[in-house]
Amino acid sequence: MLTSHFSRTDWWIAAFVAGTAAAVAFRALIFEKKNRWKAILPPLGAGLSIALGSAARGIEGNTPLQLYTAAMLGLALTRVVFAGYIRRMMEQARSGQPVQPPKAWQSMVFVLTLMAIMLGIAVTL
Repeated sequence: MLTSHFSRTDWWIAAFVAGTAAAVAFRALIFEKKNRWKAILPPLGAGLSIALGSAARGIEGNTPLQLYTAAMLGLALTRVVFAGYIRRMMEQARSGQPVQPPKAWQSMVFVLTLMAIMLGIAVTL
């Protein structure tokens, strides 16, 4: 475990960095510059969801911060892995061409990649 020595403050810093990385990844997916601020909404929503869910279940300690960090880093890294595909879709949309919805196998590859990345992160945390 690479983070076995992390204090609560260290986990807060890691969660902040992971949320910021996810927001930057989501920001690249928003076409209109005036709406790019909305990229912070998924990390904030995920943080609120994990915090409320953990409080409802009585989970204390660093576990909620670890879950949030793994989820946000997983999403950010998955965005990096699929950067070429996303770039092609964005170029099509900007040029006015219709964007094809992802095929079932493409969605499955995305989900499996996300799961593999999150599992890898969880194992190293």
